[in-house]
Amino acid sequence: MRSLCGLAIPLVACALLGIFVLAPGCMEQQTPGQKVVSGCPEGELLLLTEEIYPYSTVDSAGMPGGTSVAVVREMVRRSGCSARIEVHPWNTSYEKALRTPGAALFPTARTPDREPLFLWAGPIGTFEYVLYARSDSGIRLESLEAARAAGTIAVVEGDARHTFLLANRFTDVKTYPTDAECLAALQNRSVSLWLGSSAAAPGIMAETGVAEGTVIPVYTFHRVDLYLAFQNTTSPATAKKFQEVLDAMKADGTYARLTGAGEGKGEIPATAAQGGVPAKTLLSALSSLVGTRMHGISAALEALALTSDVRSGDWERVRPLLVRLESDHPEARFWYARPDGSYYTTVDNLTSANIRDRPYFPVVLGGKTSIGTVVLSRTTGKDTAIIAVPVTAGGQVTQILGTSVYCDSLGDALARSLPLPDGYYFFILDSSGNTVLDSLQDRTFSLAGDPAALAALQARDEGEVSYRFEGASHRAVFTTEGVTGWKVAIGWRE
Repeated sequence: MRSLCGLAIPLVACALLGIFVLAPGCMEQQTPGQKVVSGCPEGELLLLTEEIYPYSTVDSAGMPGGTSVAVVREMVRRSGCSARIEVHPWNTSYEKALRTPGAALFPTARTPDREPLFLWAGPIGTFEYVLYARSDSGIRLESLEAARAAGTIAVVEGDARHTFLLANRFTDVKTYPTDAECLAALQNRSVSLWLGSSAAAPGIMAETGVAEGTVIPVYTFHRVDLYLAFQNTTSPATAKKFQEVLDAMKADGTYARLTGAGEGKGEIPATAAQGGVPAKTLLSALSSLVGTRMHGISAALEALALTSDVRSGDWERVRPLLVRLESDHPEARFWYARPDGSYYTTVDNLTSANIRDRPYFPVVLGGKTSIGTVVLSRTTGKDTAIIAVPVTAGGQVTQILGTSVYCDSLGDALARSLPLPDGYYFFILDSSGNTVLDSLQDRTFSLAGDPAALAALQARDEGEVSYRFEGASHRAVFTTEGVTGWKVAIGWRE
């Protein structure tokens, strides 16, 4: 399951590890003067990666392997292109990809600052940001805000995790060239935390001989999708060809076989179950569940906003009320904001973050309740759907009560409440067409690859829409949920 939600991959290798040729249908070590015929306008492509388990590895014979290498190798074979693969340290691969026509970088995250620098094909993998600590440190975290006060954080320099920390105003940060060096600094107590990744950290710890249980995850947040990123002078036709090939690999099961994604779970059958509950009936139930859950929280906040404790402006009187609400709604984090954008949470009390630039903030300051804006939380680092209500006195908004509903937790709750027949899945989009959540396992639902279908869905309040997803034809019935304004849909593969 995926909600709205990059990351450069951490660095292990410190020198050039290998140069190989990926020719159509085969992979072999390059020989001097070898002539390579390519089906791409650029001729032979240069594919740049780093050694990072489990995505890109180098075996004892010097041959590259790993899940991303396997996927990219098959993409090259099916595309009819030829390519040379080079394994370098991360920064070397990244800089070379930026300046070399016909180059592509993998696996890398699709972040806003990188978006215009590359053409993208993916996702080819996924992982989550994880903060690790020594097990004897006593550090236990419930938010990013708590991590700010927990001590120095080690992170790979130039990595998107580093960028994330800087963008979120972390100041006690120490950078290292590789994740292995970050881990070493954590072990020798030079730092208190290491910002690693869920996919790579276990392999790095095993490789470096870290005793089991001595380094533990203490906070997991922000899921990241990984891509093959082509230098932006690459022909758009080439990037499109690779995307179509990847979609076909996902549709025919090759991607799952090469990566182990889902381990057979969450596959979408060729057709939805016939003769069972109609899709429109399921849609009605799903929309009702979404509206009931979100409106229930909103109504509770609106009731609290009328109390003298909340109107007092005294956080010590407000906090117990929100703690009680949070115990009833564990899928949410409740907060209390002032008109200047400073705010308190039940876990962190007064935070160091500010929300005055959030799109919902001026709406609530204007005296209206806001429900359904999806943001990446500055205190938890998780994708959340916002519910915010004004607190008024003398006709003026004096405070704001709010909650950040975790999109992944909301999706899990909806899936438990509405088990779908075989072949059906649900997805929910916000007003911008971004995926809020879905019921698919180990994949990211998106209509970004089918803009005509997305436009058709956004143009109507309800109806049916056909679209392409993971290389196959799909169809969905949809409606506009009244409380949030989200597009709620039940989909199936045709």
